[in-house]
Amino acid sequence: MSLEKIREKTLSVKVTHRHVLATGFGVLGISYLLVLLVDILNIFGLRGLPGGIVPFYWNTLFAERAPIELIQWTLLTGLIIASYRLYKESSNRKDRANTKFWALLAVTAALMLIEDALNPRHTLFRDILDLPWQQINIAETIYFGSLAAIPGYAFLRYGEKIRNHRRTLILLVLGGLFYGLAVTISGPGHSFGVSYLGDVGLNATVAIGGEELQEAYNAAEQRIIDVHGTDWDDLAFMFTDHFIEESLELIGATFLLASAISYMNFRRTK
Repeated sequence: MSLEKIREKTLSVKVTHRHVLATGFGVLGISYLLVLLVDILNIFGLRGLPGGIVPFYWNTLFAERAPIELIQWTLLTGLIIASYRLYKESSNRKDRANTKFWALLAVTAALMLIEDALNPRHTLFRDILDLPWQQINIAETIYFGSLAAIPGYAFLRYGEKIRNHRRTLILLVLGGLFYGLAVTISGPGHSFGVSYLGDVGLNATVAIGGEELQEAYNAAEQRIIDVHGTDWDDLAFMFTDHFIEESLELIGATFLLASAISYMNFRRTK
């Protein structure tokens, strides 16, 4: 087959929202399976292989800049590209509402990617301003609320045509919902004992893994104290901040990209 024909076939491949959903949830499902086998069931004695202060595979997969977050960044990059393409297409069609909507969504996706990759809020609130813990939570709530206001305004002001396409609407709302849950955990949730979610998660895994897993958790807690002291994040907080929050963000990014791809394919059929 000639290179030209290969190129034509490649360009003719149609990516759909189902491909995006299969990718995001497939990665998450495989990760959960690995956590079950390695951390909880300790198959072949593999528990602890990642090493480090918290030697659990969920910490290796779901920590910041770890594989799950890198995949999330890839999906957000896809959302930026898809939103920009929809913006350009709508602009060429003189479709003002869609032009504005997808421009604002592209900006939002870019800001989300910058926030996830560089954590500018941490630099501002913790390093530069050096705010106390309670004020940091308040500032982060305002910060995330301001970020969420951009797509919220776009949806209410320019989203009439999006709301008329049911599949895109459902995927978009689901994406916003899961990201909203993740943001609630990351920001205001810290003021309301969100680590309780981590306790529930750890207890649920112990219910499967048994006393041996509980002993491993106890040893990890002690290592954290030995290395960082008692004022450092405990295991329940880390389980919440890493495993739970990053799962929600990956699901949110998957749904948001799927919504853009869904609308892109819808427009192609018109």
